[in-house]
Amino acid sequence: MYYEPYKKRARRRRERAERRSPGGCVAALLLRLLALCLVLAVLGAGLLYALPPTLFSVEPEDGRLSLTDGLPASRVNILLLGTDLLRQGSQRSDSIIIASIGYRSVHLTSVLRDTVVEIPGHGRGKLNAAYAYGGPELMMRTLNENFRLNIMHYIVADFVSLVEIVDAVDGVDIEITGEEREEINKNVWSVHKVFEPLGYKRCKLGPADSAAIVRLNGLQALGYARIRKIDSDVTRAFRQRKLLNAMLGKIRQNLWNPIMLVRLGRAVLRSTQTNMSVFQLISLGEKALVAGRAEQLRLPVPDSYDDDGSSLKITDWQMNIGAFQTFAYGD
Repeated sequence: MYYEPYKKRARRRRERAERRSPGGCVAALLLRLLALCLVLAVLGAGLLYALPPTLFSVEPEDGRLSLTDGLPASRVNILLLGTDLLRQGSQRSDSIIIASIGYRSVHLTSVLRDTVVEIPGHGRGKLNAAYAYGGPELMMRTLNENFRLNIMHYIVADFVSLVEIVDAVDGVDIEITGEEREEINKNVWSVHKVFEPLGYKRCKLGPADSAAIVRLNGLQALGYARIRKIDSDVTRAFRQRKLLNAMLGKIRQNLWNPIMLVRLGRAVLRSTQTNMSVFQLISLGEKALVAGRAEQLRLPVPDSYDDDGSSLKITDWQMNIGAFQTFAYGD
């Protein structure tokens, strides 16, 4: 009987491996590492999104923030403060927005800066003075005590912060009127002495007779957010919320762009002040992006205050407290 001689296949495999190009092995290894990093990044993003909004919300033991008990845990309230670096002396917060974030919702509430409130330890005064007296901590406590809130996290941004963040996402698209164009150009000119030493150049918007959607760079977006003279502080607060919505929309459109996301992350971490961790920022940021367009409210609500031209005196506090709770926590 004839048997075919046994051939050692292992030896042939070793010989083929020896003839294989070293560069091919390195490229294959790099591709596998890249695939592993992508899988881990996706898993990490999914885990951070799944974390409950209020997971990291731990009340300070000394109770210095005067948090209101019994509010729903389905959303977390983040205080967004914009400060004016051109103001001489103590800084006051010119933009006061509460971002209420849940799994499928983000609500933006502007609190008008000239609203008269009780500032703990300082008596009655305009709301924006609380920041000058005691920074973001006193501002949170003031809002919590007057509007029955439970804010314990904040993000503070100044002019430079806003410009850097908008430029990091390559500008935002916003519909503006011809009158707003003129005010944007004036406001950009008013801050040029601050920004030109930082390497920024003024870019003037051309005239237009009607409203049109325009791509605003960082300086122009700042000029847009500061418009007030052509209307009122109420409309100014609306523009600021509109700008935030435009920024969220721009980020949402570019989630596939890792370079832009890295630029954005660096700008936020470098130029803002916050008491939240990077993990909190990412987790809540993901929820805000998934939620879609933000709903909007402003306090005080209509027919609940008197306006003497320089300050707003609330006459019906319960109307404002109820309006916020319905808006922020309602489905």
